[in-house]
Amino acid sequence: MDAPSYALDLAGAADLVKSAVASGASALDEWQSKRVFAAYGIPVPAGALAKSQSEAVAAAERIGGKVVMKGIGADIHHKTEAGLVVLGVEGPEEVAKTYELLEQRAAGALEAVLVEQMVAGNRELMVGMKRDPAFGPVLAFGLGGILTEVLGDIALALIPPSERDVAQLPDLIRSKRILGPFRGFPPVDRKALAAIMTALSQMALDFPEIAEIDVNPLLIEGDQPVAADALVILSSETPQGPQRSSFVPNMKALVAPRSMAVVGASGDITKWGGSALRNIIQGGYEGKIYPVNPKGGEFFGLQSYASLEELPETPDLALLAVGGHQVGPMLEQCARKGIPAAIAIAAGFSETGTTGADAEREIARIASEGGVTLMGPNCMGMISNEVQLHAVGFVVLHPPKGTLTFVSQSGNIGVQTTSYCQRRGIGIDKFLSVGNEAQIGVVEALDYLRDDPNTACIMMYVEGIDDGRRFLDVARKTSAVKPVVVLRTGLTEYGSRAAASHTGAMAGSAAVWEAAARQAGIVTCTTSVGVVDLGTCLAYNPLPKGRRVAVVTNGGGAGVMAADEVARNGLTLAEFPPELYAALDEILPPFWSKHNPLDMVASAGGDVGPRVLKLVAECDAVDAIIILSVLGIPTSGSEVRPMTDDGEYAGLSPWETALVDVVAELMQATGKPIINVPDTPIRGSVFDRGKRYHPIVLASPQAAARALDRMEWYAAQRRDRNPLF
Repeated sequence: MDAPSYALDLAGAADLVKSAVASGASALDEWQSKRVFAAYGIPVPAGALAKSQSEAVAAAERIGGKVVMKGIGADIHHKTEAGLVVLGVEGPEEVAKTYELLEQRAAGALEAVLVEQMVAGNRELMVGMKRDPAFGPVLAFGLGGILTEVLGDIALALIPPSERDVAQLPDLIRSKRILGPFRGFPPVDRKALAAIMTALSQMALDFPEIAEIDVNPLLIEGDQPVAADALVILSSETPQGPQRSSFVPNMKALVAPRSMAVVGASGDITKWGGSALRNIIQGGYEGKIYPVNPKGGEFFGLQSYASLEELPETPDLALLAVGGHQVGPMLEQCARKGIPAAIAIAAGFSETGTTGADAEREIARIASEGGVTLMGPNCMGMISNEVQLHAVGFVVLHPPKGTLTFVSQSGNIGVQTTSYCQRRGIGIDKFLSVGNEAQIGVVEALDYLRDDPNTACIMMYVEGIDDGRRFLDVARKTSAVKPVVVLRTGLTEYGSRAAASHTGAMAGSAAVWEAAARQAGIVTCTTSVGVVDLGTCLAYNPLPKGRRVAVVTNGGGAGVMAADEVARNGLTLAEFPPELYAALDEILPPFWSKHNPLDMVASAGGDVGPRVLKLVAECDAVDAIIILSVLGIPTSGSEVRPMTDDGEYAGLSPWETALVDVVAELMQATGKPIINVPDTPIRGSVFDRGKRYHPIVLASPQAAARALDRMEWYAAQRRDRNPLF
């Protein structure tokens, strides 16, 4: 549909943009925007620019039929709101009158009138671009028209998107059915749509001077998308990415030190240096411990030293349990002694304001120039079961050894989550409290943990990311090797009131984060319990190969609840084949449910439950299983078990232990996840039965369905990137 008057090559488009920026223009007008679009192969309506009534009449005659007339001017952006768009104009007299009308409405701001062929669109979409402070240029796609902001039906992808990202984006909006056959119209040409989004993304990469792009509406004429409106917002300031340090951290010395010093050590457990030292000793740390206190003394049977420089050897790690004003001098001592890593516990840095931020930059400089890898400040320390190091103060925290690692920007959330793991018997390998991230943080931890053989799944609590592009790159590489589960907070919408376009108003930080996580293959959640549930399932259960779920229950109500949760999470109830029904009929009472959910009508005892479970797990129509109300059933007689103070069963009965053994064997044999939801809470969430996979107990059908949904999503991401996975 391109008119000859729009003809412009890529070099001409570059000249146009740079000239507009040099002139101080805040945006390209629609005529200029569409000329750039046309140069990038984005379809635009046939049109011409008119600076008089006679030129407008001549342009309309050349185009033929009904036209659209739009006011153009340097100070005109939202034309529709100003009444500067008139549709369905036809005939020389009406064109001339409309030109005069636009002059009046523009009140002196009119520089020209764009006369365009009127597109007979049957659907209104939108595409756009904005630049996020952390993640850079972001592509937007969604439902267009005058209700774009009201409906908020938009999906984002970080630029440059892969072919898969572009192809997937239209399916992420709630109104995706509008892209199919619609009221007699054919489905939207998805290849043409993808080509527009790819071209727009390339524009964003080619022109850092472009701050935002807004195409709304993107009309669908027949099955072809056409950019009916265009807004390109400029910026005289080229966006600058975060400054990246050349310092290469020694993460091994930090997370698995062979020896360590505790600076500020004390025998007083009400002080950080005393409580941390006692925890380290009681945790069974495998290396040598050197307490450091200028006053000397013996603490918990260990003789202290007056300074780091007096130590008889150079430890791998210095835990700095000192005041904020002492952190810098201690790091200088670390550098002189050749200590490769340090943890600064003290608060009072960037979280307190400008002065604290300056102090934080200074300790980062001292550490980097001295070759010291620094974690913190304002953190809770670290746990590394790789070397039995429990270097956390003020709380007694000794979680069992496992394969989960938790990295947290919040010490409070980190301790809370690790304590929850300890209470539930969930083993962890490491807990890293990165605090203010003066030098290293979640990105460096994630990069290291990718190749850590002791970590099977990485859990993270993230409040903010400065260098989104680096995080995306590291997270994408890591999630291709092992699962990464992130609990992200602090996702407030910013700048929407001041945004100059639909795209800018819609694409807030929460949506940008969701796009980044999706493209990186990160599993996301919204609660600290959720991050543990997902991390545990991903670390200790096989990944499902599909979304077909069998619900096996000992009671009907629990099965109904689970069926609802399966549907809410986009999973499907597996359709059992006739041969499975026939086999189950031979085991279960004649009044069993005979559908999925499979209600065993309180007959799961003895060998019935294990036999049913085996038949279901071995069925090719089933990808995953949720078992309900089989474990934790209140019993009497020989099966009575002690209860904990908070109302949980203290452990498994002999029959339950046998069932858990069956679950472990079936997961190993079939490669299918089997999640248990008890009738009454049971102390413990992971049961190691000596097999490749460990049976998992979650608290509710909701938690089980949510976990299976996220597990299958992650598995699909892995398969898409590696068909051999």
